[in-house]
Amino acid sequence: MQRNSGKKQSYLTVSQFALIIFGSIVGVGVLSLPNGVVKAAHQDGWISTLIGGIYPLYVVSIANYISGKFHNDNILILSKKYFGEIIGSSFNLIFATYFIFITSMNACYYSNLMRNYMMGFLTPFKLIAILVICIIYAVSRGLKVIGRISEISFYVTIILLLSPIIALRSPNMTNIYPVFGSGFSSIAKGAIKSSFAYGGAEIILLIYPFLKEKKKILKSSLISVTIAIVIYVWCVFITIYYLGPDIVNKNFWSFLVVTETITVSVINNYRYIFMTFWSLVAFKSMSINCYASIYILKEFAHKIETKNIYFLIFPIIVYLSLKFGNEISRQNINDIILPGFIIFNLLYMTSIAIFISFKGGDRA
Repeated sequence: MQRNSGKKQSYLTVSQFALIIFGSIVGVGVLSLPNGVVKAAHQDGWISTLIGGIYPLYVVSIANYISGKFHNDNILILSKKYFGEIIGSSFNLIFATYFIFITSMNACYYSNLMRNYMMGFLTPFKLIAILVICIIYAVSRGLKVIGRISEISFYVTIILLLSPIIALRSPNMTNIYPVFGSGFSSIAKGAIKSSFAYGGAEIILLIYPFLKEKKKILKSSLISVTIAIVIYVWCVFITIYYLGPDIVNKNFWSFLVVTETITVSVINNYRYIFMTFWSLVAFKSMSINCYASIYILKEFAHKIETKNIYFLIFPIIVYLSLKFGNEISRQNINDIILPGFIIFNLLYMTSIAIFISFKGGDRA
């Protein structure tokens, strides 16, 4: 049986493994996360976000089951094992396309955000091209480096996203009342919407062979996903609490508005400080997803040199990022395409788990 080439690479520590999963989920898009769920579930958007966390928890449970049967073979190898070389490789390619889509979508998002607030003097092409070059360079350094970046950015992420806690000083409880007042149907729609925001958790299906302490896969994954869920619920809750559901959708990056509650001596506008450090969070998230796409492409076309894949992926990501356009266009495209990818991922990993349950695994 073909074994995962990742065995030749350095193993990840438990911390790096967990924070790569966290970093793949929590990225630049959290700044507009409240918009979609509040539009569907109104003041109960935070409840929908909590329910939407079922998706990454399901991914963790599937990954734990698969890794328990096949310690060293990730989903790419198992796909070809159970679906056959042609169909399995095709599914793997779609999986790679998913990560390319996320990377490109986030690059477009970041470009729109930064050009709107800080870098209006740069053209979208220049900003995105420079960003993608930096991302590919980080990816070329290997998963271990991605893990270290994830560790550093984790603390930055927590500090930045919890900083608006100051907004709780102003009592705005009426903005989140009545709880469950939007109705079950609206909360369910919001939950579906929020589940898409947890996309990226699927990277665990690729990287679990890199974790030496296999017995800690479930525990570390659950901790990282749980923290991600708590962070997401917090971001939606504090945005609704501070702005109210009627105002949330009037700004593309609603959570960013909440940061205006923060005042720091000598600093005129905390938002610029926030966005400067947030660039590291965005860079981390895009690097992780870009790594996943390149890793799959290397497995798909193993005869092609890695450097040629880098040269191939660069124009693809830059082109797609530019093609997604302004923020309205980007959101519309994301709302159309992302659900399709999430449904595919669900069927893809669930089918493999079912095949394993019937045919058994290899614990070698």
